Order: sequence, then C-alpha cells, then structure tokens
Amino acid sequence: MERRQAMSVFRRVGSPYYVYDFVFKGRRCRGSTKLTNKIAAGRYENNLREKLAKTRAGILDPEPPPLFKTFADQFIERTKHEMRPNTSRCYGVSLKSLKPRFGSMRLDEINADGIERFKQARLEQGLSPSTVNRDLACLRRVLLFAVKKDVIATTPFVAHKVKFLEEHRRERVLSFEEERKYLAAASQPLRDVATIMLEIALRPGEVFAIRREDVHLGAIPAFLHVLAGKTANAVRDVPITKRAGEVLKRRLSAAKGNYLFPRRVGSGHDWSQPMTELEPAHRKALRESKVSRFRIYDLRHTAATRAAEAGADVLSLAKLLGHSDLKTTERYVHLSKRHLGEVQTRIEQHRAAREIAEAEVQSRLDSEAQVVQ
Repeated sequence: MERRQAMSVFRRVGSPYYVYDFVFKGRRCRGSTKLTNKIAAGRYENNLREKLAKTRAGILDPEPPPLFKTFADQFIERTKHEMRPNTSRCYGVSLKSLKPRFGSMRLDEINADGIERFKQARLEQGLSPSTVNRDLACLRRVLLFAVKKDVIATTPFVAHKVKFLEEHRRERVLSFEEERKYLAAASQPLRDVATIMLEIALRPGEVFAIRREDVHLGAIPAFLHVLAGKTANAVRDVPITKRAGEVLKRRLSAAKGNYLFPRRVGSGHDWSQPMTELEPAHRKALRESKVSRFRIYDLRHTAATRAAEAGADVLSLAKLLGHSDLKTTERYVHLSKRHLGEVQTRIEQHRAAREIAEAEVQSRLDSEAQVVQ
C-alpha cells in the first residue's frame, strides 16, 4: 500500500495564506502557497513534492516554451551585438510583420501550415517574394536561436517543411553610357562611392567604412584592406585600379579624420564616424541623369559582371568580392546577352574546327588503309 506524505501546510499568525514546511531528501523546503483554502494548499504541497521527486529522477516535465512575441524581443536583445546594424534593422522590420501572425503563439505551436498561410497572406497583400523571404529568414533565425538555447527541440525549417519563394532576380547591369550619365549627375560623395564600387566591386558599406590605414597606395600592387563585412570572407585585400586609386588619393589628402567618407552632421561632418546613407543622393542622380532605375548595390553587380566578361575566373572573382560560397558569386554575375552570344559563337566555331580536324584525320587513315591494301 502506497504511503502518502502527511500534509504539512499551515497558516502563520496574521496571514490568510497557507505555507508549506517539509523535509525532502534531507533538505528543508518551505514557502507560501499563496492560497487561502487548506485543501487547495495541500494539493499545492503534494504537487511540489512530486515535482521535486521528478527533478531528482531526471523526468521533470519541461516548462512550456514562451510566446513568440516575448522570445523575439529577447532574441533581438541578446544577439544585437553579433549582428550588423543593417541586419538588426531588417529583423526589426520583419518582426513587425511576424508578430501579428505568430506573436500570441508559443514557439512550439508554430508549424509549417501556419507559416504557409502567412506566406500566402503576405503575397495577397501585393508584397514581392523577396520581401516575404526576408520575413521567413527572420522567423527561421529566431526559431533556430530557440533551438540553440534548448527552448524548443526543432523547427519546421530544420525539418525542411518550409520552402522559400522563388525570387524574380533583377539582372540590372549598367552600360558604359549609363555609367557616364549617372556619374555626371551624381553629387559628392555619391560620385566617389559609385566610382570605387564600379572599379573594385566593393559593397556600399565597405566603401563607407574605408579608413586611412586601410589604403595602401604605395604597395605593389596597390591595395585596399577591407576590415569587416557580411561574412568572414569579406575581410580581404582588394587590388586598386588606377581610377579608384585617383579617388582614394584625393580623399586621403582632403580627410580631416580617420574615415575617408565621414558621417554628415548638420552642415559639417563627423570625421570619427563613417557615413551611412546615400539613397536620397542616388534618387536625385537618377532623376537628373534620366538613367533607368537601379539600386546602388547594382554598381557592384555591374563591376562583377564586367570582370567576368573580361575573363576573370569564378574563384578569383569570389575572392575579390569577398564571397564564401561560389553559388553567391554566380548569382552576382549577370553576363550580358552579347557576351553569352559571343561564348556560344566560340563554342560553335570550336565544334566545327574539331569536326573538320577529325574528318581530316579519318580521311588520312582511310587513305593509308587503301595504300596498304
């Protein structure tokens, strides 16, 4: 017959609440039940004893995972020092879209069906696949962080139950005429930033962050040290072209502080901080140049494409661009139809030449065989 523990709850003088006081495995346990009913307080004590026993046996029921909206805020707070400012801002924007759908759900309640409904709802709102994918990437990162912290066991993303949307990639590469018109209309410092991007294919943020000590014009060859970027491979030394070198030399002589592209403050500059914004100047240059719309980042795409068309192999290009994955490099290189046509022509000519050469060899062999006979 199972022996039940004697109930040991009681009320202190002057308090309406029952307290418990018992010894478990040689350790005294006492505290308030926050209950005024003796029977309910007794059940509270029995549940506490049972919980302690399960803990000792290693079979304690886990606490339920937190709500998504609560954990998402904790995720941003705990990881903000690990993320670049732009990434943190993008996650903040995505969470504004994710919280209305998943905010009141526990993390373990977020499933593939719910995520699929979220995707369709966002598309029905007229949002682009790339925008929806950014939201999904944020959701995936939050849930993976919960797995890392042992809050949940797995996620629909880990189980490959969620598919990202097919994006309509914009193959926007500037012609040399468009480049000329755009740079002529661009104000400073946009003109210098754009020139460096077109010459050595840096990211906009990498140009903004150029410091005095990063520029090595006296080296052979001259190079620019990129101190940080999106990945570990973004830290690299990039050879400087003649036109980029002229821009950097001029910037070095005019710099009044550590950064060559300082942050604008009022009517002046803070030379101890890098600049962070060029979009207004970019939009103005587009209007005045009448060049078809493109993103500042497309200047990097243009430089990468021109390098590939000039014969740069993918491995070298990946090193110059600071990519860790060759697939990323391939996505950046949008070869023009003209270049692809030239490649196809060379393939056709090579094939024809090989066919002629093989036919000549075969003809000679046939002739030799007839002589032998």
